[in-house]
Amino acid sequence: MNSNELFKSLFNDYDSYREKKINPDFINHEQIKELIAKMQIKNLFRVGKLGESLDGKEIFSAVFGEGETKILAWSQMHGDEPTATAALFDLFNFFSANDKYDDFRNTLLKKITFHFIPMVNPDGAKMFTRENAYNIDLNRDALHLQSDESKILWDYAEKLEPEFGFNLHDQNSYYTAGRSNNASAISLLSPPMNHVKSINYTREKSMQVICRISEALSQFIPQNIARYKDDFEPRAFGDNFTRNGISTILIESGFYKNDIKKDFVRKLNFIALLSAFKSIAEKDYESIEHKKYFDIPENEELLFDLLLRNLTLNYNGRNFKIDVGINREKKLNKELQSFYYKSKIADLGDLSIFYGIEEHDLNGYQIIPDNKLGIDEPADLKIFFNGQLKKEVRNGFIIEKVK
Repeated sequence: MNSNELFKSLFNDYDSYREKKINPDFINHEQIKELIAKMQIKNLFRVGKLGESLDGKEIFSAVFGEGETKILAWSQMHGDEPTATAALFDLFNFFSANDKYDDFRNTLLKKITFHFIPMVNPDGAKMFTRENAYNIDLNRDALHLQSDESKILWDYAEKLEPEFGFNLHDQNSYYTAGRSNNASAISLLSPPMNHVKSINYTREKSMQVICRISEALSQFIPQNIARYKDDFEPRAFGDNFTRNGISTILIESGFYKNDIKKDFVRKLNFIALLSAFKSIAEKDYESIEHKKYFDIPENEELLFDLLLRNLTLNYNGRNFKIDVGINREKKLNKELQSFYYKSKIADLGDLSIFYGIEEHDLNGYQIIPDNKLGIDEPADLKIFFNGQLKKEVRNGFIIEKVK
């Protein structure tokens, strides 16, 4: 079957490989250890301990395949970005299966040697924070390598010298594919190696593979693929790996409507990575013009979780028409190990160039300062909702003071 047919078939059969013991919204280190232990009894995987985090949690590698081309993929260097970690374990299930895709997987295993590091930042994963145990962003530590986790990743890559690297992250829900209201479900980046964003052979290859990923995903999310902004970040791993000759591909798991737990975006990761591996194994990326990479629309930050349009604000006897953009932040209740959402007013005024994942036209409704309501608790604004909007409040949209 051709590539389009293959990926449609894999998309339809994905549930056969989905690792059901983990969810893409929250993965802890104990779950990883349990799954790694099961992998160790399979002949396919060569599982090793690379070192430990600052709080003493093991950081593992999983190696498989026997091909000449070496690939390094790592996930969750930001602890609160677990979607791709789940997708990696889906891939482990795929590679250890025996079914109608045997020819495809055997080709990959013969042409490529895979090196995966699921969960680079287990301490951050436990706390559901971007940073590690002492609040260092690992992806801003590629120069000084002060964190144990950063040094583990750097030393492994330096020793391995992979041809390709896959840097797997999550991004928030506010990004769109270009200047549109289409949320970026997947964003892709070939990291630059300098401030002028030079394109050498190393970066050109990653651009070409990204084009193949985009082609595969376009069958399922044609309007929801974006190109991550390629500003040079001299402290980041992707930028430094590119400079050191590793063709690095950043995959950001974004937002897709009604996919709160990111199950669908996890599935897209599975397809994205397999499409990249196929292109690398067959070297068919070499036939695509790398400039097509720039045809992928760039990420724009144009979404709010909730956008309330055409409200009236009365100030000193004058009426002003304003829009209110509200965003919600995912928070971990550490005692219950469950999530809640905290929402706040992110912006107000003329928000006509923005979009809401949810929108309501409140023409005819007024924002009333809280001192006129006789409420003692501090707040900037209180909004009178109709019955429909009260339902949204119950679903987690709460307005609080902007700080």
